[in-house]
Amino acid sequence: MPPAANQWVASRRHLFIRNLLKEFFETFDTFSRIYGNYITLQEASFAEIDRLVGTESRKGLLWQLKDSSHRLWQQADPKEELHGCLLDWALGSLFHEAMKLKENIYMYQYYRPLAEEMGARGGSGGASVFGVEGSRFIERTGREIGKQMESIGALFGRANYLLRLMVPEQADNHLLARLLVEEEELVATLWGESIEALFAEMYPLLPESGFCTAGRSYLADQWHERAHHAFQRALAVNSQCEEAQRHLFQLRAMLDAGQPAMSTAPARAAANLSSV
Repeated sequence: MPPAANQWVASRRHLFIRNLLKEFFETFDTFSRIYGNYITLQEASFAEIDRLVGTESRKGLLWQLKDSSHRLWQQADPKEELHGCLLDWALGSLFHEAMKLKENIYMYQYYRPLAEEMGARGGSGGASVFGVEGSRFIERTGREIGKQMESIGALFGRANYLLRLMVPEQADNHLLARLLVEEEELVATLWGESIEALFAEMYPLLPESGFCTAGRSYLADQWHERAHHAFQRALAVNSQCEEAQRHLFQLRAMLDAGQPAMSTAPARAAANLSSV
């Protein structure tokens, strides 16, 4: 990556890491639904896998996630960013496996009817040979699909574990703190812990700091309602938190003065998160 590009990525690193975590949540959730349907029906939909993976001209969630990871860690030094480099490796492997799965599902879905028809005809000649060999091929492909589904699930689990290891290293990332608050239920689902427990690890001396970090970020972008909620959560962790008390006092004073302290997010805040 050229030096100018490196500087551009570095200047937006907090945003890119926040976006990568958001993309991972969405991609993991999508694959979980596909995998659940496969377990129930013993069939995988090519259309669903195709939307998940995508193509060069129409990148799906998984393709975008792989690109986001490469942008952050493909040229990083493992001595300095071990968890990120390992995550990039895991996501690259996951993408490669999903591409193979997509091809196998295509073959299985579109050629199985022909193989079954040729097998049912019996007789002799080319049709009979194709029927026997085609049936064997389809059976083998079906077994490979099952193994690849299991492999992709395991790789998602590995990537999820590496993300969890990396999160405490991002204590200064205010955008990530906001995302974790907003995706609290997913944090519990993926990592089996509360947001309070996660913040206690990220900020061991002041566990309420995670909520305060999110609150300050919301205030900077004028998300007053969300800031108010974040600082309330900080007080729930530590009722003596002076920062939370101060900001809540200011927000209430604004409300008493008739200012729109509980306004919804302005366009500027949305632009800050989407501009890359």
